[in-house]
Amino acid sequence: MSDREYPPETTHELWLPTLDFTRGNAAVAWAHMMYQGVRFVMPPQVAALPSVEERAAALADAERERLTTAELFYLDAAACEVAETVELRHQAVEQLLPSAAGFLVWERPPMYLRSGIPIRAATWGVAFDGGTWVSWWSDTQAAVRLGLCSYEALLGSGPLTFHEEVHLPPQAWPVQASTPSDPTYGMFRGLFGAWTAIDTGAVEERQMPPLPRVRKTARRQLQVEAPPVRCFTPSASGGTATSPQTIVRRTLAGLLLDRPYPGELPAEVAPWHCYVKDSGHCLLVVLDPVEEGSKPSAGGPARVEEACVPVPVKAVLRAGWTIGEGGYVHTPVRYDHVLGVVTDPEDDEF
Repeated sequence: MSDREYPPETTHELWLPTLDFTRGNAAVAWAHMMYQGVRFVMPPQVAALPSVEERAAALADAERERLTTAELFYLDAAACEVAETVELRHQAVEQLLPSAAGFLVWERPPMYLRSGIPIRAATWGVAFDGGTWVSWWSDTQAAVRLGLCSYEALLGSGPLTFHEEVHLPPQAWPVQASTPSDPTYGMFRGLFGAWTAIDTGAVEERQMPPLPRVRKTARRQLQVEAPPVRCFTPSASGGTATSPQTIVRRTLAGLLLDRPYPGELPAEVAPWHCYVKDSGHCLLVVLDPVEEGSKPSAGGPARVEEACVPVPVKAVLRAGWTIGEGGYVHTPVRYDHVLGVVTDPEDDEF
């Protein structure tokens, strides 16, 4: 039994009730808050709905979708310290995200509200305009311990309470993440610090699969599959570059299945392996030479990342490959502007 208040396994125990809340009580709770004068950020199409109840339900449905498709992240106390001190690099948020949708839990909260309640988790996903929608969640159990709400609140909202959300337009960088005097700075700094630490390899990952009881609860009560928790602790090397698997996950978000390669791969290319739903076992590579129009240009590693494409493993191994700057795999596989990557059907592995 862990003596830590929030060990990694509590990530599933926070995610499932929060997902359940968005499916059940969120619409009613948020409509009540709106009637009380609480302001919610809303997409234009939601703000145009005729009633408070409809607007609250639409927001709950969107948050439920983000939670349903989220990858789960956990930063231990030491990784939280790294996230607090890592240097933020101003860039488009979409290039920084470790997954298209996520649910992140901090063992050590990045911020406490004036009431003394800690911010415990954050969720994110794709917004209506292609930007990013972020929500922060406070610790209901701490609020109960502090006498700021009744135990019944745990039954209504679960161990996390919705606190605040923000819409970040495409290619945006929020000023709050760089303004310590802003009252929400701690939340933004904690989340963007976590993303940056993951992106630069300042923290390293191990995956914790869901316990059998968690799998059963997710399937029977919520009809979803419980994903593993991506647990992070400080990297022994300190980190200098984005890990290949982080690039794979965010480049091919929503297209991946968790299937290991059935054979052996050369060590240099193995980190770039992925299983793409419609393409099977692939390597994420840069085509060399890169065709005009998709050629990496000045602007840093993010531009090279945008040129990466999944190519069947056998096609890359047959065509040959080299490791370029930043560790990217380069291969001279043929590319057609209309057809895309052109490979032999016999190279496909499913």
